[in-house]
Amino acid sequence: KARVLDGRVCKSAFSYTTGLAMVRRTAEADIVRLRKYETPIKRVARNLCLDPALIAAIISQESRVGLLLDNGWDQERHKYGLMQLGGQQHQPFGVWDSEEHINQCSTILVLAINEVRARHPTWTWDQQLR
Repeated sequence: KARVLDGRVCKSAFSYTTGLAMVRRTAEADIVRLRKYETPIKRVARNLCLDPALIAAIISQESRVGLLLDNGWDQERHKYGLMQLGGQQHQPFGVWDSEEHINQCSTILVLAINEVRARHPTWTWDQQLR
């Protein structure tokens, strides 16, 4: 069962298995909007040695491929872009749905993954990514 806080679903209320099923359904619903970004996602992924599906999944989960955004911003105007870059931590590059912005957010993702890998070298890749 999901708890609702301020009209939003509390993500931690879902089991891991239920969460995966929900992520899968969300991604399937977003696939048409994701096609618009297929080329920039693939270019960024190739340049950063990332799986394009990972970038697409983050875009789907964070902004529903822009569906949840108002001129690139979330409802609280704290996060910006398809991948929801925290505006207080980083100065956004490019337009919210541009390749430049996808590259910026994906670069931050790579740095974060590398930080986790350095701290936990014995973890599996799935554990590090999670």
